[in-house]
Amino acid sequence: MITISVIIFLIYAELIVWAIRGIQKLTAASASSIPSEATKKISIVIPFRNEEHRLSPLLESLKLLPDPASVEFIFMDDASEDRSSALIHTALENSEFDYRISKVIRKHKAAKKDAITQAIGLAKYPWIATFDADISIQAGWWAQLQNALQNNPDLILGPITLKPQDGLLHWVQEVETAGISQLGRGAAGLGRPSVANGAHLIYNKAWFESVNGFEGNLHIASGDDMFLLKKAVANEAEIHYLNDTAAVVEVQGAKTWPEYFWQRIRWVKKSKEVALQGSNRMGIAVTLANLWPIVLLFGLKFDSSLKTILLFYLFLKITLDFILISYRSLAPLHQTAKKTFVANLLYPWTLVVILVRSLNHSYLWKGREYKK
Repeated sequence: MITISVIIFLIYAELIVWAIRGIQKLTAASASSIPSEATKKISIVIPFRNEEHRLSPLLESLKLLPDPASVEFIFMDDASEDRSSALIHTALENSEFDYRISKVIRKHKAAKKDAITQAIGLAKYPWIATFDADISIQAGWWAQLQNALQNNPDLILGPITLKPQDGLLHWVQEVETAGISQLGRGAAGLGRPSVANGAHLIYNKAWFESVNGFEGNLHIASGDDMFLLKKAVANEAEIHYLNDTAAVVEVQGAKTWPEYFWQRIRWVKKSKEVALQGSNRMGIAVTLANLWPIVLLFGLKFDSSLKTILLFYLFLKITLDFILISYRSLAPLHQTAKKTFVANLLYPWTLVVILVRSLNHSYLWKGREYKK
């Protein structure tokens, strides 16, 4: 058990060191002003379904964008049964911004991919940004994006952070989100992008059309972000990472444990289907490192000496997680050490539930059941 513990720890430690090396290679973009004639016009696509209670932060933050003439909002309503559309109208109808709300015409199993594809068909501008309905942007986001767009990349990966809240559920999500974000930054810095998030993704409309959008994975309900990243990597696209604190968007996270579990089950199924090599290797290393304490804990029934190994392993693992999450973070956590410690005690057990339940061919998301 000692040998296996050392091997698993070293694999995980190598991943953390690898990510930190990648973060070191990334530099923050300067927020120099862009001449008005060089401003890139953007269509912001926001698919939503029953988001009445999550939309307000997004709608308020969108008003921070400084150039209404260079942006349009396309809200895609996926059969909402609440007041989401009414809230959007109320917030934006008297503003200077150009916006529209369109109904998603569901043609495939992947409703969100249908929503994005149809929105791009309606888009007036050559650049597409996709947001989730529960995010909020900062005042400096526009300047950071405009600086990145001057280099005409094909795909831009945007950083996210979880809105801080109290409670064990939110602590687990904060640490998990921060860890994934840091690993994604590191991979991007080393030229091996492995993580994309549809809550904050930007790409060239012409490039999206050149790779035939989501063709080839429309039968899979989720994964609009990772499938696009996979196509970008396969086609050697120019990929940029928005490496600046002002570029971070804030997401609200799951409100209940059932919502959290269903979301993660959906992620597991997505990763299996995407099969992006770098992302899968990263996922395996993280999964092994988090599950091993449970193996050691059960092993205590047969060998009490494993207690020392378990405690030492947990100490080293928590230390590594703290270093990763804290290192040049774009969105530092409050009480990082405390949250990292608590998350390491809880996350292995949530991971067991997620992995076991993901063996089933169906899952629930936003009031719908999806089957393989």
